[in-house]
Amino acid sequence: MCGRFTITTDRVELVLEKFKAEIAPGFEGYKPRYNAAPGQSVPVIVSKDGKRYLTNMFWGFITPWGEKSDRSKNSQTNIRDDTIERNRFFRDRLTNNRCIFVADGFYEWKKPEGYEHLVRGEKLPKGVKKIPYRIIMKNKQPFALAGLWRSIETDEKKIVTAGIITTRPNTLMLLLHNRMPVILNDKNLGIWLNPEFKDFEELHSFLDPYPENEMESYVVSYAVNNSRDDMPACIEPEI
Repeated sequence: MCGRFTITTDRVELVLEKFKAEIAPGFEGYKPRYNAAPGQSVPVIVSKDGKRYLTNMFWGFITPWGEKSDRSKNSQTNIRDDTIERNRFFRDRLTNNRCIFVADGFYEWKKPEGYEHLVRGEKLPKGVKKIPYRIIMKNKQPFALAGLWRSIETDEKKIVTAGIITTRPNTLMLLLHNRMPVILNDKNLGIWLNPEFKDFEELHSFLDPYPENEMESYVVSYAVNNSRDDMPACIEPEI
Protein backbone atom coordinates (compact mmCIF):
# COMPACT_ATOMS: atom_id res chain seq x y z
CA MET A 1 0.00 0.00 0.00
CA CYS A 2 1.00 3.66 0.11
CA GLY A 3 -0.23 5.52 3.17
CA ARG A 4 2.21 8.44 3.33
CA PHE A 5 4.39 10.29 0.85
CA THR A 6 6.70 13.30 0.55
CA ILE A 7 7.36 16.15 -1.87
CA THR A 8 10.07 18.17 -0.19
CA THR A 9 11.28 20.79 -2.64
CA ASP A 10 10.54 24.30 -1.37
CA ARG A 11 10.17 25.66 -4.91
CA VAL A 12 6.93 24.98 -6.70
CA GLU A 13 8.67 26.07 -9.92
CA LEU A 14 10.72 22.87 -9.84
CA VAL A 15 7.54 20.79 -9.68
CA LEU A 16 5.99 22.71 -12.56
CA GLU A 17 9.14 22.36 -14.67
CA LYS A 18 9.54 18.64 -13.95
CA PHE A 19 5.96 17.80 -14.94
CA LYS A 20 5.45 20.55 -17.56
CA ALA A 21 2.48 21.92 -15.64
CA GLU A 22 1.07 25.25 -14.58
CA ILE A 23 -0.84 26.43 -11.53
CA ALA A 24 -4.55 25.62 -11.67
CA PRO A 25 -7.12 28.37 -11.08
CA GLY A 26 -8.08 28.37 -7.42
CA PHE A 27 -4.93 26.50 -6.37
CA GLU A 28 -4.75 26.54 -2.58
CA GLY A 29 -0.99 26.96 -2.56
CA TYR A 30 2.10 24.81 -2.38
CA LYS A 31 4.37 23.94 0.52
CA PRO A 32 6.87 21.12 1.07
CA ARG A 33 5.29 17.98 2.49
CA TYR A 34 7.40 15.66 4.63
CA ASN A 35 4.56 13.41 5.75
CA ALA A 36 1.51 13.83 3.52
CA ALA A 37 -1.29 11.61 4.83
CA PRO A 38 -4.76 10.42 3.81
CA GLY A 39 -7.57 12.82 4.63
CA GLN A 40 -5.40 15.81 3.75
CA SER A 41 -5.27 18.14 0.77
CA VAL A 42 -2.27 17.11 -1.35
CA PRO A 43 -0.62 18.26 -4.61
CA VAL A 44 -1.96 16.48 -7.69
CA ILE A 45 -1.62 17.07 -11.43
CA VAL A 46 -4.43 16.63 -13.95
CA SER A 47 -4.82 17.58 -17.61
CA LYS A 48 -7.54 19.67 -19.18
CA ASP A 49 -7.86 21.42 -22.53
CA GLY A 50 -4.37 20.39 -23.57
CA LYS A 51 -2.66 21.69 -20.44
CA ARG A 52 -1.40 20.10 -17.22
CA TYR A 53 -2.46 21.75 -13.99
CA LEU A 54 -1.06 21.48 -10.47
CA THR A 55 -3.98 21.52 -8.07
CA ASN A 56 -5.03 20.21 -4.66
CA MET A 57 -7.20 17.16 -4.05
CA PHE A 58 -8.52 15.37 -1.00
CA TRP A 59 -6.45 12.21 -0.55
CA GLY A 60 -9.09 9.52 -0.16
CA PHE A 61 -11.02 8.37 -3.21
CA ILE A 62 -14.75 8.31 -2.46
CA THR A 63 -16.94 5.97 -4.49
CA PRO A 64 -20.67 6.47 -5.06
CA TRP A 65 -21.42 3.74 -2.50
CA GLY A 66 -18.97 5.25 -0.01
CA GLU A 67 -20.49 8.68 -0.51
CA LYS A 68 -23.77 7.52 0.99
CA SER A 69 -22.21 6.78 4.39
CA ASP A 70 -19.45 8.15 6.60
CA ARG A 71 -17.03 9.53 4.00
CA SER A 72 -14.12 9.67 6.46
CA LYS A 73 -14.41 5.90 6.96
CA ASN A 74 -15.16 4.95 3.35
CA SER A 75 -12.56 6.88 1.40
CA GLN A 76 -9.91 4.79 -0.35
CA THR A 77 -6.29 5.81 0.16
CA ASN A 78 -5.24 3.21 -2.39
CA ILE A 79 -6.94 1.55 -5.36
CA ARG A 80 -5.65 -1.89 -6.30
CA ASP A 81 -4.73 -2.64 -9.90
CA ASP A 82 -6.73 -5.88 -9.84
CA THR A 83 -9.79 -4.03 -8.51
CA ILE A 84 -9.59 -1.71 -11.50
CA GLU A 85 -9.43 -4.67 -13.85
CA ARG A 86 -12.55 -6.42 -12.56
CA ASN A 87 -14.74 -3.50 -11.43
CA ARG A 88 -16.67 -1.62 -14.10
CA PHE A 89 -16.78 1.59 -12.08
CA PHE A 90 -13.00 1.70 -11.66
CA ARG A 91 -12.42 0.62 -15.26
CA ASP A 92 -14.32 3.74 -16.29
CA ARG A 93 -12.26 5.90 -13.93
CA LEU A 94 -9.04 4.57 -15.46
CA THR A 95 -10.33 5.55 -18.87
CA ASN A 96 -11.62 8.98 -17.92
CA ASN A 97 -10.33 10.25 -14.56
CA ARG A 98 -6.56 9.89 -14.30
CA CYS A 99 -4.18 12.05 -12.30
CA ILE A 100 -0.76 11.85 -10.68
CA PHE A 101 0.31 12.49 -7.12
CA VAL A 102 3.51 14.55 -7.09
CA ALA A 103 6.12 12.86 -4.87
CA ASP A 104 9.83 12.51 -4.20
CA GLY A 105 9.43 9.68 -1.71
CA PHE A 106 6.92 7.51 0.09
CA TYR A 107 6.90 5.56 3.34
CA GLU A 108 6.39 1.93 4.19
CA TRP A 109 6.55 0.06 7.50
CA LYS A 110 8.40 -3.25 7.91
CA LYS A 111 7.72 -5.86 10.54
CA PRO A 112 10.72 -6.10 12.91
CA GLU A 113 12.99 -9.13 12.85
CA GLY A 114 11.35 -12.13 14.45
CA TYR A 115 7.81 -11.03 13.60
CA GLU A 116 7.83 -11.48 9.83
CA HIS A 117 5.46 -14.43 10.19
CA LEU A 118 2.57 -12.31 11.42
CA VAL A 119 -0.27 -12.05 8.92
CA ARG A 120 -2.63 -9.16 8.34
CA GLY A 121 -4.77 -8.57 11.41
CA GLU A 122 -2.27 -10.04 13.86
CA LYS A 123 -0.85 -7.40 16.19
CA LEU A 124 2.70 -6.95 17.36
CA PRO A 125 3.35 -7.32 21.11
CA LYS A 126 2.99 -4.20 23.21
CA GLY A 127 6.03 -1.98 22.87
CA VAL A 128 7.13 -3.50 19.56
CA LYS A 129 6.76 -1.24 16.52
CA LYS A 130 7.07 -1.64 12.79
CA ILE A 131 10.14 0.05 11.32
CA PRO A 132 9.41 3.02 9.03
CA TYR A 133 11.28 3.30 5.73
CA ARG A 134 11.36 6.04 3.15
CA ILE A 135 11.60 4.94 -0.47
CA ILE A 136 13.07 7.32 -3.02
CA MET A 137 14.65 7.35 -6.47
CA LYS A 138 18.42 6.92 -6.62
CA ASN A 139 18.63 10.15 -8.61
CA LYS A 140 16.70 11.96 -5.82
CA GLN A 141 14.28 13.41 -8.39
CA PRO A 142 10.50 13.85 -8.02
CA PHE A 143 8.31 11.19 -9.61
CA ALA A 144 4.69 10.53 -10.49
CA LEU A 145 2.41 8.22 -8.52
CA ALA A 146 -0.49 7.03 -10.67
CA GLY A 147 -3.88 8.07 -9.32
CA LEU A 148 -7.58 8.26 -10.07
CA TRP A 149 -9.92 11.09 -9.10
CA ARG A 150 -13.62 11.72 -8.61
CA SER A 151 -15.51 14.86 -7.62
CA ILE A 152 -18.41 14.74 -5.17
CA GLU A 153 -20.95 17.28 -4.02
CA THR A 154 -21.31 18.05 -0.32
CA ASP A 155 -23.78 20.32 1.43
CA GLU A 156 -21.29 23.17 1.17
CA LYS A 157 -19.13 22.67 -1.93
CA LYS A 158 -17.65 20.30 -4.47
CA ILE A 159 -14.74 18.16 -3.28
CA VAL A 160 -12.33 16.46 -5.65
CA THR A 161 -11.09 13.18 -4.15
CA ALA A 162 -8.24 10.98 -5.35
CA GLY A 163 -6.53 7.69 -4.57
CA ILE A 164 -3.12 6.19 -5.40
CA ILE A 165 -3.08 3.02 -7.50
CA THR A 166 -1.08 0.10 -6.08
CA THR A 167 0.35 -3.03 -7.67
CA ARG A 168 2.45 -6.06 -6.74
CA PRO A 169 5.90 -5.24 -5.29
CA ASN A 170 9.27 -5.26 -7.00
CA THR A 171 12.13 -7.04 -5.22
CA LEU A 172 13.07 -3.96 -3.21
CA MET A 173 9.54 -3.40 -1.95
CA LEU A 174 8.93 -7.10 -1.32
CA LEU A 175 11.30 -6.80 1.64
CA LEU A 176 8.96 -4.21 3.16
CA HIS A 177 5.42 -4.94 1.98
CA ASN A 178 3.37 -7.02 -0.44
CA ARG A 179 2.08 -3.98 -2.35
CA MET A 180 3.63 -0.80 -3.76
CA PRO A 181 2.35 2.35 -5.47
CA VAL A 182 2.37 2.53 -9.24
CA ILE A 183 5.17 4.85 -10.38
CA LEU A 184 4.98 6.11 -13.95
CA ASN A 185 8.04 6.47 -16.14
CA ASP A 186 8.35 9.53 -18.38
CA LYS A 187 7.02 7.76 -21.48
CA ASN A 188 3.93 6.39 -19.78
CA LEU A 189 3.36 9.67 -17.92
CA GLY A 190 2.71 11.50 -21.19
CA ILE A 191 0.00 9.02 -22.16
CA TRP A 192 -1.43 8.86 -18.62
CA LEU A 193 -1.99 12.61 -18.53
CA ASN A 194 -3.53 12.71 -22.00
CA PRO A 195 -7.31 12.71 -21.37
CA GLU A 196 -7.94 11.86 -25.02
CA PHE A 197 -6.23 8.49 -24.63
CA LYS A 198 -8.80 5.88 -23.61
CA ASP A 199 -7.32 2.47 -24.44
CA PHE A 200 -8.02 0.55 -21.24
CA GLU A 201 -5.70 -2.37 -21.96
CA GLU A 202 -2.69 -0.17 -22.65
CA LEU A 203 -3.39 2.05 -19.64
CA HIS A 204 -3.75 -0.99 -17.41
CA SER A 205 -0.41 -2.29 -18.72
CA PHE A 206 1.25 0.70 -17.05
CA LEU A 207 0.24 -0.64 -13.64
CA ASP A 208 3.39 -2.71 -13.18
CA PRO A 209 6.10 -2.52 -10.49
CA TYR A 210 8.72 0.17 -11.10
CA PRO A 211 12.29 -1.11 -11.71
CA GLU A 212 13.91 -1.71 -8.32
CA ASN A 213 17.38 -0.84 -9.64
CA GLU A 214 16.29 2.82 -9.89
CA MET A 215 15.03 2.96 -6.29
CA GLU A 216 16.48 2.84 -2.78
CA SER A 217 15.17 2.85 0.77
CA TYR A 218 16.38 3.85 4.22
CA VAL A 219 15.10 3.76 7.79
CA VAL A 220 13.60 6.96 9.19
CA SER A 221 12.44 8.19 12.59
CA TYR A 222 9.25 7.04 14.31
CA ALA A 223 8.21 10.71 14.03
CA VAL A 224 6.62 9.80 10.70
CA ASN A 225 4.11 7.58 12.56
CA ASN A 226 2.18 10.67 13.63
CA SER A 227 0.48 12.26 10.62
CA ARG A 228 0.45 15.60 12.45
CA ASP A 229 4.24 15.64 12.29
CA ASP A 230 4.98 17.12 8.86
CA MET A 231 8.54 18.32 9.28
CA PRO A 232 12.05 17.75 7.86
CA ALA A 233 12.89 15.39 10.72
CA CYS A 234 10.52 12.83 9.17
CA ILE A 235 12.84 12.21 6.22
CA GLU A 236 16.14 12.18 8.13
CA PRO A 237 17.91 8.80 8.14
CA GLU A 238 17.67 6.98 11.47
CA ILE A 239 21.26 6.17 12.43
